[in-house]
Amino acid sequence: MTPATLIVAGLANGSIYALVALALVLIYKTQDVINFGQGEILMVGGFVGYSVLEYTHVPYPLALLAAVVAGGALGAAIERTALRRVAEQHHITLAMVTVGFSVLIKGVARLPFGSDIYTFPAVLSSAPVSIAGAEMSPQSLITVAVALVVALLLFLFFRLTPAGKQMQATQQNLTGARIVGINPGRVFSMTWALAAAIGALTGVLAAPLALLYPDMGSDFLLKGFAAAVLGGLESVPGAMVGGFIVGIIEMLFGGYISTSAQQISSFIVIIAVLLIRPYGLFGRRPVHRV
Repeated sequence: MTPATLIVAGLANGSIYALVALALVLIYKTQDVINFGQGEILMVGGFVGYSVLEYTHVPYPLALLAAVVAGGALGAAIERTALRRVAEQHHITLAMVTVGFSVLIKGVARLPFGSDIYTFPAVLSSAPVSIAGAEMSPQSLITVAVALVVALLLFLFFRLTPAGKQMQATQQNLTGARIVGINPGRVFSMTWALAAAIGALTGVLAAPLALLYPDMGSDFLLKGFAAAVLGGLESVPGAMVGGFIVGIIEMLFGGYISTSAQQISSFIVIIAVLLIRPYGLFGRRPVHRV
């Protein structure tokens, strides 16, 4: 493959990783915790979209909407039933709860779907589009466009809306947020619902580009986490840039080293960032006043 082809393919994959990273950043900016169940929420979104298309034969946008609504409801339910009970515990406790839900969701998904692999139809089946001498499928173009739009909306959400500022205030000082009248429970529920809705959206967009099966979320979570770490765990623009960089690095590793090296590229990115710039490309160095 030519470098242009690898880079274009990397951008297509990177847009998926960027959406996963955005959801991780959203929860981290509010609760200072990594949601290790985000990959399984992505998987649930993919299967909900697949089931709606398969059994109701509705148009693709309605299947996408059903997946987003189901994902948002799942995120809110997880927060309300488990996370809220330990919201003020150490962040390691919160992280372990998300790991538990990851295993639970994956196990439940195997009940109706087993370990079979499913194919998800693309939004458009038209011919690939040529970009800089490389071809990109319409599905990939739509995924990149959606990722950019979601990132822009989240950036504006945190900068301009009261809800976005309440989310950041809750992370920075939970007690202070309560004192000024912010309801942390409502903020946490809204955050999880929004992050899970983004995850479900990602699942529907990723399913036509990858295979659909109960264990699919783990790989996307790892690469999305690498993107979030690279960009900075509190930076929305960083999540986008990190996602695209991780996607391009993955394809370059596969094209010039070996396809086996693609699987370790995310680990290399995480290790390199933690060694060189632990707070990420767009992250801020923590400041401690004494």
